[in-house]
Amino acid sequence: MAKPAVFLDRDGTLIEDRGHLDDPSQVAFYPGTFEALRRLGGQFVLFIVTNQNGIAKGITTPGGVRRVNDFVVRRLAGEGIEIREVYCCPHQRSDGCECIKPNPYFPRQAERDHGIDLARSFVVGDHPPDVELAANVGARGIFVLSGHGEKHRDELGVPCEIAAGISEAVDRIAVARAVDVLEAGGLVAFPTETVYGLGADAANAAAVKRVFAVKGRPEVHPLIVHLGDASQLAAWAAGVPDSARRLAERFWPGPLTLILKKSPKVHAGVTGGQETVGLRVPSHPLALSMLRVFGRGVAAPSANRFGKVSPTAAAHVRADLGGDVDFILDGGPCEVGVESTIVDLSGAEPAILRPGGVTREAIEEALERKVEVREKGLVRAPGQLDSHYAPRAEVIVVKPGEAEARAAELKRKGLKVEILERPEAPTLYAWLREADARGVDAVVVVAPSEEGLGLAVADRLRKAAGPRK
Repeated sequence: MAKPAVFLDRDGTLIEDRGHLDDPSQVAFYPGTFEALRRLGGQFVLFIVTNQNGIAKGITTPGGVRRVNDFVVRRLAGEGIEIREVYCCPHQRSDGCECIKPNPYFPRQAERDHGIDLARSFVVGDHPPDVELAANVGARGIFVLSGHGEKHRDELGVPCEIAAGISEAVDRIAVARAVDVLEAGGLVAFPTETVYGLGADAANAAAVKRVFAVKGRPEVHPLIVHLGDASQLAAWAAGVPDSARRLAERFWPGPLTLILKKSPKVHAGVTGGQETVGLRVPSHPLALSMLRVFGRGVAAPSANRFGKVSPTAAAHVRADLGGDVDFILDGGPCEVGVESTIVDLSGAEPAILRPGGVTREAIEEALERKVEVREKGLVRAPGQLDSHYAPRAEVIVVKPGEAEARAAELKRKGLKVEILERPEAPTLYAWLREADARGVDAVVVVAPSEEGLGLAVADRLRKAAGPRK
């Protein structure tokens, strides 16, 4: 299958434009370039397309330009970023050559030699010919204001997106690709402030069904529908009580899911056959951007195999789901680190069905009343199983002061044991995954205080330590 590509201008886009470079020691990458390109995670084929007319003018030499190009490629490779090929035009525009931008010569060559799907590709650069090149091959152009971009902004003659620099351009590319995949009925793993979600168009029954299949999740377990704005709430819920509006106004975007009576548009595949639906607006900027561009609801559980430790980084998703996901929107590590709080507002009394990123105390303050934590009831919600969030290692939760003795007892049985004294939400899941990677047999965890976020951490640890099949 043909692959999408990103064609990157060199000077002014990846590296500072310091004139006609002949010496690799003069190369200076823009801050954030490496981290930005790594976020594409090998999901695009990367090329550099550069016009170096200093060669034709006698200002630079072919060998000097080649050394600079080779240095850029090696430096990127050292950061885990592969440039498939560097395409370099050595001519002046007056030479009338076919390879100078915006002529489509090099992208067409990539299409032929590397199996590139130009219609799903992007061209990024700081000169109008870069985005004109995109238009000429049916790709999407992103004009960056770094380098000479601000100077030439008024000269743009074709429609394109405008970004401050390479980091923002990569975000635009990734969001656009994620939206394309969702619209085609595919699956997108995307970051939220809590954990990474495995998302599908909530209105596409076949796509939602595939979420359950990939995750290995029973279809009676409902999914949460992620929205781009609280104004979409009424379209998904059959009546929005005042309590829901108060919580949404206070905590959205944020790590809070509201359970409400579903509207007729919500199909049973999303709700597990119930008459209620879970809704939330995440606060991660990439998730919000994706949801707002997509414009519809995205149904998503956590992006891991059912019952296992939730992912808080794109690398976790790759390790768990691999090629079963059509696109991973990499937004870095999740800040909150445990799932959203789920509040049931579908009955006469509000109740917390899953503690999470919004504390019980904050919810009670917003509603001006006490709110019960009720994990078992008439309404099914994510995260209610006795065993969940479990690593391969056995998890043993102990009271403060008991960890060393319990660990010593397990070590006498020949087990490899580690102790987690202060479990905290942002790092809990990553720590459990790393313990598995270290080959740990048992993890002894000191139970946290169940105040604030400690309630959610204690909940996850109890379920990680729960009986397994």
